[in-house]
Amino acid sequence: MNNSILRMEFPPALMSRETAAYYIDGSLRELDTLRETKQITPVGEGRKVKYRKSELDAYIASLKERAASREQSA
Repeated sequence: MNNSILRMEFPPALMSRETAAYYIDGSLRELDTLRETKQITPVGEGRKVKYRKSELDAYIASLKERAASREQSA
């Protein structure tokens, strides 16, 4: 069994940094940039930082839709 594959049947209300990056289909660096630019706000105390699912969902909902490229529309 490969332990490096993350499998979730349902997302938790609070997510670790790694899980939050996976949830938004981004890298850890992208998640850190979102935090630094205050596009998402973590919760927790000290080093135990978590991300709310609702906060990540709001970020995803705020993303603009992209127009189809020529390859996609052909």
